Amino acid sequence: MEDVKVLITAHSFGSCGKAAFDILDGAKVKYSIMHRKEIFKEEDLIDEVKSFDALIVGADVISRKVIENAPKLRIISKHGVGLDNIDLEAAKERNIVVAAAIGSNNIAVAELTICLMLALARRVALCDREVKAGEWNRYKGMELMGSTLGVIGTGKIGKEVIARMKSFGMNVLAFDLNQDKGFAKEYNVKYVPLNELLAQADFLCIHAPLTDSTKYLINKSNLIRIKRTAILINTARGGIVDEDALYSALINKEIAGAAIDTFEYEPPGRNRLLELDNVIATPHIGAYTKEAIDKMSKYSAEAIAQFAKGENIKNKVI
Repeated sequence: MEDVKVLITAHSFGSCGKAAFDILDGAKVKYSIMHRKEIFKEEDLIDEVKSFDALIVGADVISRKVIENAPKLRIISKHGVGLDNIDLEAAKERNIVVAAAIGSNNIAVAELTICLMLALARRVALCDREVKAGEWNRYKGMELMGSTLGVIGTGKIGKEVIARMKSFGMNVLAFDLNQDKGFAKEYNVKYVPLNELLAQADFLCIHAPLTDSTKYLINKSNLIRIKRTAILINTARGGIVDEDALYSALINKEIAGAAIDTFEYEPPGRNRLLELDNVIATPHIGAYTKEAIDKMSKYSAEAIAQFAKGENIKNKVI
């Protein structure tokens, strides 16, 4: 068993139970905790990481510069699934192991996606604000039964959404370069090109990772293809949607509404999208359930413990 010293920057790590700390203690891993409400930027971490063999991080920026300033670093364990905040190329060059809490939050994110879909379809947030303000406006909503759901990305989260929305009687179209034909057959999902999905979907939800190929995937030219009555839900990553293009589409009534859990810059500050009544915004809470946080904490701790024990790291990404 190796001596491993880990810095924990993920602010919700272990906040829903002590099991994750027990896992680290059981592997005799020494840990230090560095928490704050906001994510840690590059400049916050450069001097802090120098003496650590391992990191457990949330959305904190693990850039090339951070990695270069951590000469002892041998493993990065993500308290979550998305890896766009970690410079994977820099990690590969140093032979640093990167692990993710795969399978920890797919149910939580899927359920929030459905929550936002229903809330937009019935304009729940707007009605709530107006009733509390003394108004009594009854808006016509949309039924999900018989409508078409377009799913971009059929990984674990996309599949959880599809499985649940089939019970609502929705027709499901999907776009993914890696098609799961067995799943598609079981749930009567039709894989189609992106252009076709955009043109036919009444509800469009994004469940793809943020990569070079998905950056601004939902841009001006693709928003034009979407129905004027359609609703967009993004619980994936903010950079997948061009927010300026989305704002223009919404104010010009080229799309009916949008629900945004992830912004390109978080917190979003004075983002124009937040001024619109046909937008529901949440503060990146897709994975923020007690159950998901507990699993993310355990899975990220297990990766460090497995590394310390010289065992196979089950959720190793690189």
